[in-house]
Amino acid sequence: MTIHLTALQLGALAGKALMEGCTGKVMGITSRGVFLITGQRILFVTDADYRSPYNIQVISSPGQFDPIITGDDWNFSGNELIFPNKNIGIDTSKAVLWQPALAPMIETTLLEQTRRVDALLQRMVSLDPGKGWLYLASESDLMPESEGFMIREMTDRFLACVKTADLEGSLKAGRSILGRGGGLTPSGDDWLSGFLLYFARTKKVNPFIRDLGQSLTALAFDSTTKISANRIEAACQGWSEGLFLEIVDSLLVSDAEISDIKLERLVSFGHSSGVDTCVGIGAAVKVMNSEHQ
Repeated sequence: MTIHLTALQLGALAGKALMEGCTGKVMGITSRGVFLITGQRILFVTDADYRSPYNIQVISSPGQFDPIITGDDWNFSGNELIFPNKNIGIDTSKAVLWQPALAPMIETTLLEQTRRVDALLQRMVSLDPGKGWLYLASESDLMPESEGFMIREMTDRFLACVKTADLEGSLKAGRSILGRGGGLTPSGDDWLSGFLLYFARTKKVNPFIRDLGQSLTALAFDSTTKISANRIEAACQGWSEGLFLEIVDSLLVSDAEISDIKLERLVSFGHSSGVDTCVGIGAAVKVMNSEHQ
């Protein structure tokens, strides 16, 4: 018996990847859905209601993804995403295409953006102080030679090199951050994607940041997970999951606020991707602020 599912929404990068006749593999399973790969491109089939450039949002019943395992084949033909060995098909013909809207006009100063991102990160700390790289958002002492101490040194080196537009030094530090941590998107990768997203979303990409983003993207495709590499590449265009675009936008608009419900969603997003991406956004804001003091 074939299971027929219907796609409600298709992220712009997912839509671009789904070309007639393309094929691929299942590369990972999470509690929220199924990661697919075709060539170097990733897609995420999910019933979760959130916007992402990679998402194929479907209507499904509990357990309908259960037969799918890592390594399964899939193909795309006639607007249908097919898992031939599992008799599962997803009709994409009526899916609404989503791509990020342009960022709002910037109304706040860099000092105000710094204050806002600090307050946001402290709210996250109050919810789950041990989550991901949140400790980078505080001034607390870390034990020398501990993992946290080494990560803080790595990120501090990276930021110091960025401030002086030292591309070689930034990439050397960036290599040590890429792939740092576990999971489908390691914490270091999420931190870098958040960092680059801020510059692209706010149209603050100068030639140095452009070269840095392109070089880190190339390094990511060689050294970390394909999911991370795709997120870093998209961040350089100012694209990401809708939640993170809202975070950047909330720093720019005078009366914008992030609700407690949205904050909880961020803290629970991925293994620690939500907080790590936000810590990276915060680091970018502070780099910009320091350059304008």
